[in-house]
Amino acid sequence: MALNAPAILFNLKANEDYESIDRVVAIVEKSVVTEKELDGAMSVILLKLKKAKRPAPNRDMLEKEVLNKLIEKKLITQYAELIGIKVESQYLESVINDIADTNNLTMEELRENLKEEGLTFNKFKEGISYELLLNQVKEREITSKINVSDFEIESILKKRVAKVPPEFKISHILLKKDNGYKVGGEKLNGVLNQLKTVEFSSVAINKSKGPMASKGGLLGWKKIEELPVIFSEAINKMDAGDISEPLISENGIHILKLDDVKNSNKKNKKIMSEQFSISQVLIKINEINNEEDIKKKLNNIKNQILEGLTFALAASKFSEDTSSQNGGSLGWVDKSVMLPKYKTAVESSELGKVSGPFVTEVGWVILLVAEKRNKDITEEMNKTSARLGLLQRKTQIKYKDWFESLKAQVHIEILLNE
Repeated sequence: MALNAPAILFNLKANEDYESIDRVVAIVEKSVVTEKELDGAMSVILLKLKKAKRPAPNRDMLEKEVLNKLIEKKLITQYAELIGIKVESQYLESVINDIADTNNLTMEELRENLKEEGLTFNKFKEGISYELLLNQVKEREITSKINVSDFEIESILKKRVAKVPPEFKISHILLKKDNGYKVGGEKLNGVLNQLKTVEFSSVAINKSKGPMASKGGLLGWKKIEELPVIFSEAINKMDAGDISEPLISENGIHILKLDDVKNSNKKNKKIMSEQFSISQVLIKINEINNEEDIKKKLNNIKNQILEGLTFALAASKFSEDTSSQNGGSLGWVDKSVMLPKYKTAVESSELGKVSGPFVTEVGWVILLVAEKRNKDITEEMNKTSARLGLLQRKTQIKYKDWFESLKAQVHIEILLNE
């Protein structure tokens, strides 16, 4: 790799005016690490250690470790730019929204949590963007060249069952006796009847006095030994998806839902996938084609299809993505992997009919959604999880050597103690 940093960059250290504002502590080919960046990164780590009540490491050691990570970040960012890898803004926003949803947080709550951790939202966003960029670099340069055998996958799945303790994803409702709830009482029976038709999380938000009521009662993943005896005895008799009978304690009346089970001989809840058989004609937005021209072109293609041109032939002639080689066919696509605008387009398409044009995150499309199905993908997901785990481990091992090789090809100068 030859990035050829401009010579003027190396004069930054000699610029006293610049240095008084923000001293350069490392030169990384075409970029620099500044003292402000280093101090900011260290402050975030020290704050996390303090909140976790863990002792801070030796400052010189921490400074060296953090500087190395910042150098790595600068170098990977430059390398990604060199080979044409970037993170699309729509994808970044989608990932951040998923993070908030996974943690049952609104975007405002996410911002507040980050603030408490000493991190601005922009810095958090920058960090997520870098992780996505790093993953793309690893995928292209390392992961794509790694093979994982069926034997390795089966071996991992057997080890999971044999060695990993079971975990239970649990939701909880607490009803206080001093609010008029009692076994056999009208108020309790009303809640139990409501649970037959209303989502457990909604009932928890409206009725529960438990600590996680505002989050739909979700307690998250728990090992059996982490639960009170009254809970563990009930959970051991339940299957995924079951709701417990009322459980009486001094604190009140508890109702549990076993949302999911993993690493257990219990019958796990099936993972069902809503999938669509999709073919598309895609025209990308660029500097040459404006949106009105693209819409006219796609409407013209759509009319040709309605007049007798096969969708497959239209896609092979006009579509601007690799699916054109297969007559526009994307095969069966899981709804969960679709980007929001694309998913909306698919869901609004009439089965068996040419629909659109639609504007999506990947460009303008006309769609032919041939079929829709719900498929049990439990076994497939377990194998995919095992395969991804193996790929991640193998990638991380190879990445260390690959990165050292990359470092050896570029100019890195440490100025921290000068």
